[in-house]
Amino acid sequence: MKVYASTYLEELKQKWLLLQSAGNVFEYNLNVTKSKYLPENKIMYMEYNPQRTRLRRFPHTIESLKPAFNEKIFNFKKIKPTELLMSIKFEETNISMIINKSPLTLYHTLICPDVSAGLSQCLTLPAVKFCISFLLNIEDKEKSFRIGYNSPGALASVNHLHLHLLYLTTDLYIDKVDMVLLKGTNIYRLSDKMPTEAICFTFNKSMNEDALNLQLQELFDFIVWLCDHDIPHNLFLTPYRSGESVKALKAFVFCRRNFCYVKTLNTYNIGFCELAGYVTVGEEELFETVTEQDVIAKIRKETGDVYNEVYEYFTKSNDIV
Repeated sequence: MKVYASTYLEELKQKWLLLQSAGNVFEYNLNVTKSKYLPENKIMYMEYNPQRTRLRRFPHTIESLKPAFNEKIFNFKKIKPTELLMSIKFEETNISMIINKSPLTLYHTLICPDVSAGLSQCLTLPAVKFCISFLLNIEDKEKSFRIGYNSPGALASVNHLHLHLLYLTTDLYIDKVDMVLLKGTNIYRLSDKMPTEAICFTFNKSMNEDALNLQLQELFDFIVWLCDHDIPHNLFLTPYRSGESVKALKAFVFCRRNFCYVKTLNTYNIGFCELAGYVTVGEEELFETVTEQDVIAKIRKETGDVYNEVYEYFTKSNDIV
C-alpha cells in the first residue's frame, strides 16, 4: 500500500502553523536566529536554538534496547487533543501525527503508530513501511521533509514508539555522501574517505510492490539483528535531492557500540540529526566555538567501533560485492 504524502502534507503544515500561532500549545515559537556550516570542510550544519534546551521535556532514562512500556510515565497517550494533527490509516496500523512541542524545525511532527497499543520505542515493520512509503511518494517540491529515529540507547527520549518528521531545506552532509556498494543493488556502506560510517538502503519508487516489500524486509531484518545483538542505532530517511532521480530515497542506519542512557541538555548530543550532519545547540558560546573536528570526534567517541561486526552481517550471504 502506497502513502501519498501530498495527500496529507498541506493539511499538516496548515494545522502546525495555526497551533504555533495559538501561543498555548507548543513550549515555544520556533525562532532559530543563527545558523552556519562549520568551517573547514563544511560537513556539519549547526543551528542555535536556545529555547529547546531550556524548555523541552526532560528525557527518559531507557536502560535496555527492548524496554517494557511504562504507563505511569509520560507517553503519547497523555497528550492533549490539540497536539494531534491528524490520523492516517495505513494497512492495519493507525498512524498518529503529533506535534513535537519543542520543535527543532518547521513542521517538526512525531509519527506515532498505534498509540493506544502502548508500543515501546522499538521499530515495527508497519512503522518502517509507512515511513518509507511516505517519503518514497513525496512530491519534488516537498523533498525537504526527512524522517529520523533514535532507538533505545541511541538518544531516544520517550519510551513510546515514535519517529520524527523534520523539514530541513538545507543540504546536509549525508545528502552528498560518497558510498560503496555492499550487497545486491541497493545496500551501501559509506566510503572510507567519509568521517562517519553508516549502512544505506536505497529505494526506487518505480519498483513493483513485491520488490519493494523484499527490500523493506531486508532493512527491517537488519534492524531486528541490531536489537538482538544489543547494538543501539539511529535512522535517517531522506529523499534524493539536487536533481538526483535514479534512486528516490535513502535510508541510513547508523550503528553504535556505546549505549547512551541520558541526554545532556546544556550541550549537543549525538542522535540521528547529528549523525546526518545537522547539529542544534542551545548555548551561544558553544555555537560560536565548536568546530567540525569537535563534532566528528564526539560522534566517533560516542558511537564507538562496531562496524566490523556490522559488515560481517552482510557478508554472510552469497550476493555480496
